[in-house]
Amino acid sequence: MQNHAKVGGVLSIIAGAFGILSLLFCICMAAMMLLMPGDFSGDHYYRSTSPDVTLAIIAAICIIMGIFHALVGVLAIVGGVFALRKKHWGWALAGAIGGTMTFFPCGIPAIIFIATGKPEFQNAPPLTPAPMEKIVG
Repeated sequence: MQNHAKVGGVLSIIAGAFGILSLLFCICMAAMMLLMPGDFSGDHYYRSTSPDVTLAIIAAICIIMGIFHALVGVLAIVGGVFALRKKHWGWALAGAIGGTMTFFPCGIPAIIFIATGKPEFQNAPPLTPAPMEKIVG
């Protein structure tokens, strides 16, 4: 058999790492927005809100986007680990799809490799309850 699942897993982990790095980037952007001076000379902003409020809103949006990318990046990393272990094909594919949202150039090939590597995944036997002993009393 070929190693489509492993290649897809590595690509998914790379895409997930970019998702977590985007959180750090968004935190830096938000910090720059909050540290930017609010007194602009001239009429370059909309007068109904102060520039400080506008920059705070932009910083909050950056933080929310960073948290979203980090969560999807964690999903991509978990899916990549499942793909490397060749278990839970559904989670591996979900991680590859999440990797597409964080880093498109690695996410699309990860989806393709994991989808074509579906026969490589082991189908775990369904969990059956342990036989219960009859209590004879």
